[in-house]
Formats: sequence, C-alpha cells, structure tokens
Amino acid sequence: MKQGFGKLASLEEAKKIIFSLVKEKENEKLRLENALNRVLAQNIVAKIDVPHFKKSAMDGFAVMAEDTFGASNTNPKELPIIERIKIGQVAKKELKSNQCAEIATGAPLPKNADAVLMVEYCEKVDNKIILYKAVTPGENVIDVGSDIKKGSLLLKKGTVLGPRFIGLLASQGTKEILVKKSPKIAYFSTGDEILPIDGQLEEGKIYDINSFTILGSIKEQGCDALFLGILEDDKELIKQKIEEALEMADFLLLSGGSSLGEEDLTAEAVKELGEVLVHGIAVKPGKPVLIGKVKNKLILGLAGYPASALFNFYILVLPMIDRMLGAKRKPRIVKGKITKKIVSTIGRYEFLPVRINEDRAIPIQKGSSAIASLADADGFIEIDENTEVLEKGAEVEIKLF
Repeated sequence: MKQGFGKLASLEEAKKIIFSLVKEKENEKLRLENALNRVLAQNIVAKIDVPHFKKSAMDGFAVMAEDTFGASNTNPKELPIIERIKIGQVAKKELKSNQCAEIATGAPLPKNADAVLMVEYCEKVDNKIILYKAVTPGENVIDVGSDIKKGSLLLKKGTVLGPRFIGLLASQGTKEILVKKSPKIAYFSTGDEILPIDGQLEEGKIYDINSFTILGSIKEQGCDALFLGILEDDKELIKQKIEEALEMADFLLLSGGSSLGEEDLTAEAVKELGEVLVHGIAVKPGKPVLIGKVKNKLILGLAGYPASALFNFYILVLPMIDRMLGAKRKPRIVKGKITKKIVSTIGRYEFLPVRINEDRAIPIQKGSSAIASLADADGFIEIDENTEVLEKGAEVEIKLF
C-alpha cells in the first residue's frame, strides 16, 4: 500500500533543486525575421542615429526661421518656392535667404533650412507662399538622433524580443542577432482515462486538456515542444518514454501519475531509472509535483488536474526556462482589493486565480480540476505560507497571465 507524501518540499526548495538540474543554453545567430520571442545573448548598442538626417515633422514649407519673423494676419510676408521635396528624396537646391521649399512629412530638410511652416498658416499662390505666422528655429523639425543616438544602449542582454524590440533592431539595419538557443522540452500526458480530442467520449473518460495547455505554454516561451503522446498507466511504457524523451530533450515534463493512487506509477518509473528528489510540494493547487533525475537530466511531473498542472508550469517551469535563457522578464502586476475573505493554510503557499473588475479582485474558486477557473481569470494572487487569512477589502498584488 502506498504511503502519504511525507514531508513536502517548500516552493523555494523545489525551485532550487530544479535550477540545479538545468544548464544555461548556448548562443546562436539568427536572422532578425526569425528572432521573435527569442532572448538576446548580448547588449545592443546603436550603430546609427535615428533619424540620421533632419526631416520635416509636418507637410508645409521649409524655411529659414528668421525670414518669417514679424509675419502675422495683419502683416503677411511672401516667399518664393524654389522646389518641392517629397519623402524619400533629397533636396536638389540649397535654400537661400527669403526662399522656401515645399516639403512633405518625413522628407529631409534642404541645406540652411531650420524650420517648417505648416500649410495651415500660409497660402500658396502660383509659385510662392503668403505666410501669416512666424516660426522659431527647430519648429516642426525632427532632429538627427532625436529618436536614437548613435552609441546609446538599445537593448540589454536577456531581453525577450517581442515585436516592438524587433522593430527597434530593424531601425538599425540589423540583419542577424545573437540569441540564446531554444530549450527543447519533451512532454507527455499519462492516464487510462485520457482521450485525444478526436476520440469518442464515453463515461469515465475525459478529453486531454493538459497537452494543449502545457505544450502551448512551452511554445509561448519560444521553446521547442516535443510531444510524445498520451500514455496509459503502464510503468514499463512510461519508463520507455522517459528514456526516449531524455535522448532528444533538455528535460522532460509530464502530467498525471504523480499522486498516490494505485495507478500513479510515475514516481516508481523514475525511481527505477534514476532518482526521485522531491515528491510533493507545499503549494495549492498542485501539491503532487514530482522532481526526479535520470542520467543527470531533469524530470518534472506536474499534477494531473488541469488547473494544478498549469499553475505548476507558471511557478516552476517558467522561472526555470528564464534561468536557462538568462531572460529578464518583468511580471505584469496590478493592484486590487479582494472581494471576499480568504482562509489559507499556514505552511502552504497558495495561488488563487482572480478576475479583475475595475479595482476589485474577484476570487475564482472552482477547484484544481476545473480548467475554467483559469480561463475565467485575469491573473492570480500569491498567499505565502505565513498568511492564514486575507480579509475582505485587503489590497493585493495580482500577477496577470
């Protein structure tokens, strides 16, 4: 007969063990268009000013500002137009005193021009303008390096390259970039009751949820996900798949089979192949976590219940991936007031899904088996192991999904 979990590891103890079993990934060069969601392996310093030429911020007329001084509705001035400068073109003529050049937004200023008069403040008549307003030097002009200064630090090592950072690198004409190699993470689900989504649903069976949420979460982090299928509760088959997974991946994730029922065989399989380091952590939801080592590679067994498995991923796997990549991610946190009294358990770290409504944090307590508890949530609050009660109306920090 199986015994209880015994002494549960704390969340921090579990993280420490997990971190000790993974290594930082090597670097590789990628073309910029292939680097989305990858992690920078170097600091990036600007090679050029952006913009690298003075340009107009408005449609209008490039002028020497002093030629417009004194112009008003009651004292208009006239300036001849010497040329028209379109965006992407360079002025062919040098601007001289008491002249102007018609110019489009974004076009480079002609030599000697130091301001742009907006079309709204002048009247074009034949090949000249009548201006009713003065401008000051620099008005409606975008200066060299006003966006990015050459030599400035653009991005730090560890930055996750989202679309806005890819655009920033493109502004420098960056063709290739040094990033961390993607971790390869193998995954399988276990359980006689689990059906693929195209299977025929029958009483006692459930569709496979965890494969979709966990594999999706792996891919969302820019990692390579290797799916090894849904396994029956067969110890020899589980052992075979563990060995197969560790041949091709940096580490293995699996869900289910790590609790204490008769058919929960993962711990036995890992023990026969290597070593079980942790079986059970003091968190809610997601207590039946298994941390093992086979051939010096990590095996992390997530809880079988969908909400628990996904929380295990958030609190254990995400920090591990960031550590492997040297990623500097900032959690998105907002504050709100809890709408009901929450009683927790001393000695256990709890993660509570919440929905946000204005400044209110509304707990969603459907149980760890309910994937809807996370689908309905905007984020979660953390209740540490030393907190027994959160009073209604208490201000809490919400980590957004």
